[in-house]
Amino acid sequence: MVSIGAVRGLFTFIIITFTIMVTYYTVRRDAHNITGVEHAVAEGITKYTSTVEKLSSSSSAHTANTSSSVHTTNTKDDPLQHSPPEHAPPQNVQSQNDPPRRPPPATPRRQNIVLVIIDDLGIGDLKCYGSSFHETPNIDALAAEGVRFTSAYAAHPKCGPARLALFSGVYPARMGSPVSGHELEKYGMPNAFKCQKKMGDYKMRLPLERTSMGGAFKLNGYRTGYHGKWHFGDASGRGSPLDHGFEVSIGATHKGSVQSHFAPYTNPDHIKQVPPPPMSEPRPDGTYMADHLTDETIGTIKKFKNDPFLVVLAHYAVHTPIEAPEDLVDPYEKKRNLLDETDQFTHDHNAVYRTSQDHATYGGMMTAVDNSLGRVMQALKDMGLDKNTTVVFTSDNGGLASSIKEKNMPDIPTTNHPYRHGKTWLYEGGVRVPLIVHAPDRKPVEGGESAFLTTGTDMYPTLLDLAGLPLQPNDHVDGISFAEAVTTKRDGSVRKKPLFWHFGIGPNEKEGRGAVPCSALLDGRWKLLDFIDEGNRELYDIQKDPYEKNDVSNKFPEIRKNLFIKLKQWRKHWADDDFYKKELEKGEDGICVAPEGMRI
Repeated sequence: MVSIGAVRGLFTFIIITFTIMVTYYTVRRDAHNITGVEHAVAEGITKYTSTVEKLSSSSSAHTANTSSSVHTTNTKDDPLQHSPPEHAPPQNVQSQNDPPRRPPPATPRRQNIVLVIIDDLGIGDLKCYGSSFHETPNIDALAAEGVRFTSAYAAHPKCGPARLALFSGVYPARMGSPVSGHELEKYGMPNAFKCQKKMGDYKMRLPLERTSMGGAFKLNGYRTGYHGKWHFGDASGRGSPLDHGFEVSIGATHKGSVQSHFAPYTNPDHIKQVPPPPMSEPRPDGTYMADHLTDETIGTIKKFKNDPFLVVLAHYAVHTPIEAPEDLVDPYEKKRNLLDETDQFTHDHNAVYRTSQDHATYGGMMTAVDNSLGRVMQALKDMGLDKNTTVVFTSDNGGLASSIKEKNMPDIPTTNHPYRHGKTWLYEGGVRVPLIVHAPDRKPVEGGESAFLTTGTDMYPTLLDLAGLPLQPNDHVDGISFAEAVTTKRDGSVRKKPLFWHFGIGPNEKEGRGAVPCSALLDGRWKLLDFIDEGNRELYDIQKDPYEKNDVSNKFPEIRKNLFIKLKQWRKHWADDDFYKKELEKGEDGICVAPEGMRI
């Protein structure tokens, strides 16, 4: 017959053994190193240990009542009668006599991401980037609490291609974007050209088979929502946000602008009527688009708040038409009246370029998008999401600052001065953009400012990195993560390859918009611009001359020659023509087909 002492000793051994195992797994879980299998094992051990403890306590009580003459319980020496020490792992089963115990440590919540894109926002449009005319307190506060990047570039000087780069991580030229006749064929990639044409490249710049930003986050269990301007795919099934990993798409079309920023977002006086962007529900006439999109974005965040999420707010502002509510414009009218000089322009490269920042209505639009950011940040705080949501704020390309026709001077809304030119140009004013990262889970780099050289193709891998998700190097082939630069001093030397740009479409003579067709390369301190149709190449030392005042191509002819060789090589390898050849040979089984129902 087994003695009671032996039974109690066995129970004691079991409890101690399981306590050690639970403590081990709990420590690992608290260190965020636990796997899903280990977590399940630890929970099972916790429950089993608690059950054994209850059974042991019950057995001890029964033994004390029936065999007190044999054994007297000493609570000081009996581990079964002790309250668990403060550091002991919590139990899921608890008797009424036990003291309160800590709940199990929560699984750490993954970082949410909110990406805010302002359309045509210039490098000098924000007070935190040097504006003395625009008031942007909410954006400035984001920069003060986060990191402001001073060497951030758009991957293209125009909206649609620049956005393709942001979400795909590839240079838009690889996708034949923007389409300019037969450029892929012109530069030695006939199979790529044929494939793009079969896919419907005139509407869908990014193949549906490619995993882009939204798809990558969705594959990692994130909720995904897109709100506002899209502009590089057709909303009817040829590359809308819904086709690229976003489960919610509001206000997105392939159009680059709205006909009016006021509901119903149409203009009856416009020659060609365009349907308004699809919103979740109509708003009263006169509702301002920036406010409407902000409402929709906050609504999606509320819907997603219990799960990790990627939410994009892509404003149609501050793109034309230049419109804003009167109460936002009035303060700028008063500021403008106090200026000694207004409406200052200069001529540059056969175009007229604004050098003064004093457009009151544009200022009202700036206040509208600043208010929008303030509302989003407050909503995150109200929902308790501000500590685990990274907010990234940027523009798609440089501000609209020039025109090839002087009659358009009154319609030019901003300046990128002292940077040269603006939207559609490959001078610095057309491709330098504001970029602010507010990551509450990371200590900002000293001084809150980074000179890390980054471009639009980096956005996709960086957001994955900021969220702690694996990168997709086979997809974002032209992008690298700049997440490390949020916390650590880094410069352009981290990037092993030059930055490239290409815009082969000439100016729109009718509208007076656009620039001379150009390719450009930035390699370290040197920037080369190749004005294709003119046969003219300019070279600038961007470190010494960021405003591109002094062309030094004659002073450094070898540097100009070597950079031009690199640029020509890049143009020859925009796309892997052999890959597209194989895909064409596959016929309907390859990627060179339009989506079902849209075959051409």
